[in-house]
Amino acid sequence: MPASGAWLTVADYKTWARIDSADTTDDAAIGDAVAASMEALEIRAPLAFAVDDVGAPLVADSPSLTQAGLLLSNRLMARRNSPDGIVGVSDMGTAQVLSYDADITALVSPWTEMVVG
Repeated sequence: MPASGAWLTVADYKTWARIDSADTTDDAAIGDAVAASMEALEIRAPLAFAVDDVGAPLVADSPSLTQAGLLLSNRLMARRNSPDGIVGVSDMGTAQVLSYDADITALVSPWTEMVVG
């Protein structure tokens, strides 16, 4: 899993989110969300993106980081229509897009460094 490489793609997200691959309407926004998710996870989980002296990755692809990337991308896509964190839910009212997702944290935690302060 190379740092700054394409370890998560628009196609990956669309497959995961059950979006028809022929529907390209939101591809730019999905691309932005996927890129932001990868960047955030690469910063948050540096152990997963470590490289050796010649730049070869020390860790193979990680299903947990891929899942975290998909979940984070999905959260960013949901926030696209709710800058203030509130989304309409048809005739049932509104719901809040929470700023914290315990599942993402749990998936990323094995790859994070301990912070001693």
